[in-house]
This record gives sequence, C-alpha cells and structure tokens, in this order.
Amino acid sequence: MNAAGAVSFALERPDAAALEAWWRDLEARADISFYLSWAWIGCWIAEAGPPDFVLTGRAGDEIVCLGLLRKGRQARHGFVRSRTLCLHETGREEQDVIYIEYNAFLADRRFDPLDAEAIAFLRSEAAALGGFDEIQLGGFAEHRYAAVAAAGHRTHVFALKTSAQVDLAAVRAAGGDYLATLSANSRQQIRRAVRFYEARGPLALEAAASVGEAKAWFEAMGLLHERAWRAKGEGGAWRFPFLLAFHRRLIDTAFPAGGVEIVRISCGGTPIGYIHCLVRGGWIGSYLSGFAYEADNKARPGLVSFALYIQHKLKSNAQVFDFLAGDHRYKTSLGTPGPRMYWFSVQEDRWQLKVEDALRQVKRRLLGG
Repeated sequence: MNAAGAVSFALERPDAAALEAWWRDLEARADISFYLSWAWIGCWIAEAGPPDFVLTGRAGDEIVCLGLLRKGRQARHGFVRSRTLCLHETGREEQDVIYIEYNAFLADRRFDPLDAEAIAFLRSEAAALGGFDEIQLGGFAEHRYAAVAAAGHRTHVFALKTSAQVDLAAVRAAGGDYLATLSANSRQQIRRAVRFYEARGPLALEAAASVGEAKAWFEAMGLLHERAWRAKGEGGAWRFPFLLAFHRRLIDTAFPAGGVEIVRISCGGTPIGYIHCLVRGGWIGSYLSGFAYEADNKARPGLVSFALYIQHKLKSNAQVFDFLAGDHRYKTSLGTPGPRMYWFSVQEDRWQLKVEDALRQVKRRLLGG
C-alpha cells in the first residue's frame, strides 16, 4: 500500500560517494527495471555529469525515494522558450538518445509509486530550483503516467510508443516451443530463412564470454547496424558519440555482474547478427542489434537471430524478453503487446505553453484527429 503521507521530501546535494551509497541501498528495496539500477544511472552520471539537484524522500530517517534532476532549456516553434527540469535525463537530444524506459522516481516498494507526490513537491519548490516551466519525464510506463495525470498535474504527452514482449515463463509452461506461439506467416518466414542459412552451414549462437569479447562484438554490431541504416539513407545509433561512450562504459561496469549480455549468431562461422541486451533478474531488454542483411528476401537475419536467442533463453530462468519501445514490425511479429511508454511534461501555468497547446488542438481538428 502506498503510504506517501508518511514521506517528507527535500532537495539535497550529496557527494558522489554518498549518492551511490544511497542509490544502491534504496535499489535493493525497490522493484525496478535495469534502467533505474545503479548500473545504468551510475554510467549516465559518469558520462553526463552529476545531477543539478537530488530529490530525497524520507520516512523517518530512512531514504525511501530518490530522483536525479538536471536543468535545461528548450526552444520550440519559434516562440516557446521553456526552462525544463528533467528526471534522469539531461534535456539535450544528443545525450537523451540513450532513451531511458521504465523511468520513475526510485521508490521503496513499500511506498511506490511516489511519482505524483514527488512532482507536487518539486512544483512547490520552484523558487529553490531556480524556476522552471516544465518537468520533463521520459519513458514512463502507462500506469505511472496515468497516476501522475490523475493527480491533477497538467501534462502534455510529446511521444507515445508501443512495446512488445515475450512471456518466457508462459512459453516454457506451454511446452517451450516459441515458434508455436507465433502467427503462421511468421513461423513460415523464420523456418524458410533457417533452411536458407543451413544450406550454407550450421547456425550457431554464442554469448560473449568476457568484457573484451563483449566490447569487440559491440563494435562489430555497430558496423552491421550502420550499414543497414545507411542503406535506408539514414544514420543509426552509432552516429551519437554519447551513446557509444555510455554503452562502452556500461559493458565495462555491468557485464561482469551479468547486467549486459551480447550474443553473436553465425552461419557456417560467418556472423549474421548481434544482439545487445540489458539484464536484471528475470527481465531481458533487447537494446541494440545489428544484422547482415542481403538482397535475397529469404535471408531474414533479424528474425532468425531473435528466434534463436529467445529459444536459447527458454533454457534459462529468464521470465520476460522485452523488445522495448518502438513500433517496428519485427517486434509485433515476434512478441505480444507490452506496456506503452510515455514521454511527457508536467507544465506550469505559462502563457506560451497555453498558446502552444491551443495551436496543437487547432492542428488536430484540421487534420481530423
């Protein structure tokens, strides 16, 4: 049961060692995904710099809530100049490209959720925070967004993304045949592609066995990833230096404890795909991938690689394979709907934000939305 009334909030500036100790201690008392673990948060701080403010919530002398806040500014539409306060993000596109998901204020499971209460406190302390127009909250699961909106905060959703998952526990309980859970069309495509590859040589899946191997495979994955995006006339994730530095650090720090897994899928000894996953408990999140696409339509390296990896994880104790946010077709083909993710802001009473909202409503009406 949420006992938010017993929590008192404050703004503090602990040193780096104290913040890590606080976070790790509270993390052990919280039900969170990898994104709110110190493995992720610690790397984010190391690459982006320390937070401007640390929100703490205490019940008695015990810390039961933490949130790391960064100040920023946004310019939109030629007339909006917004001072922002970001939770576990920087407000800078070239850094927030790492796309935190399952975001929230870190809270002791006895008190969680505390998002709405923490936001209310921040709004009451606007002067102490130097003033702001919006609190940016990225990657909130739908139920958390709904709780914030229901608390009466004025919200604006600027991105809403679907997700897809595979319930590994359910597949295991039904006999362990992952392909049997897919549509007839998906099964046919995967089986045809498997035959296509096996005509060249045996398919094999390997997991990186060391930090050095994981980092080497990360770089090899990047070459395939960028080749595929350039073929579309676009650039992929490897064009962002911050993202690369972040994930190289993440592999260094999280791989030894099992928080990162990178697998290589090969055909006759030649790599056809790499998958980079985040791991926490029984949850596996598919974060990045790279595949060796070919002109022949029978070659489906992505479908085959994911199918082999998911079937491989059915032999473990993993409970959920999460494709994470995004409406890519392969996710809906290989998984079932997961939680929707919200990127939104809690807005103060500002004329420019009201005008912006009014113009959005006019646009929606004109477009018939």
